[in-house]
Amino acid sequence: MELIHQLNILVIDDDKLMRNVLAAMIIDNGHLPLVASGYEQALSLLNHHKVDLILMDVEMPDIDGFVLTRMIREMHSAWIPIIFLSANDSEAYLARGIDAGGDDYLTKPVKEVILAAKIRAMARIASMKDQLEILNRKLEKLTNIDSLTNVMNRRALEETLINEWAISQRQKSELSILMIDIDFFKAYNDHYGHQQGDKCLIAFAQTIKSQLNRETDRLARYGGEEFVVVLPFTSLEGAIFKANEIILALKEKQIPHQYSSVAPYITVSIGVSSTRLAAESVHELVSQADIALYQAKQSGRNCCEIFEENTVIL
Repeated sequence: MELIHQLNILVIDDDKLMRNVLAAMIIDNGHLPLVASGYEQALSLLNHHKVDLILMDVEMPDIDGFVLTRMIREMHSAWIPIIFLSANDSEAYLARGIDAGGDDYLTKPVKEVILAAKIRAMARIASMKDQLEILNRKLEKLTNIDSLTNVMNRRALEETLINEWAISQRQKSELSILMIDIDFFKAYNDHYGHQQGDKCLIAFAQTIKSQLNRETDRLARYGGEEFVVVLPFTSLEGAIFKANEIILALKEKQIPHQYSSVAPYITVSIGVSSTRLAAESVHELVSQADIALYQAKQSGRNCCEIFEENTVIL
């Protein structure tokens, strides 16, 4: 038995009797009708409701169905199937309807058996469209998420940084980032093995994520054992506070690392930078955080450092 994909069907017709008849047919076929007597009401309903199908009367006062269809196509990027309704069944009228952006054409008086068949066809298309959107979301996740740690990957990080930089510049808000590197992770892999190293990275990423309390704060795997935290609308002081929270959380987590010369558990070095430090581009902001990370390593690791000018990297 074919499952019915329930549709929200917008009926646009200046004839009240025709609107009521079509609405009754739609309900009889298991769908939800929305009715509009003209273009203003129709556009309002489209802006406030999800509409899966439009039944459009052609002959209407003020703005006819062909013009209204062009308006809808320009205003709404998502495809909504439109079926024209008219007593005029000439080929020229049909051609005008297709040119205007319509998808099908029914002549009045509308027969319920034909309308029901058209709705079933559109319901199948709507169902396939929903399945395609689900697949696209899954594909987008695969292309933007690091498969091991389940945080943003380098590609998604670069897009996020570009977007947040633009927002920061436009709104004159402060954007901060943390460049994080696990201390002596090569020694960890060499002694515990790469399989255990992967488990360590997963636990590490989960620990960092647990410290990010705002939806706007994002964690990404930059590469290997390097990670980046993006902190929009965050002052330099706030970023330093967050970096120290991460260091403390790892101390409490106590992920064993007996081959580190810093501590018997996983620790990190963190470089902090902010738009307050006069970066002229998002790439320079990342570079500043990277230099600050080097400073943290030079300072003995298991700490955070702020970017400073004139740092010499040996």
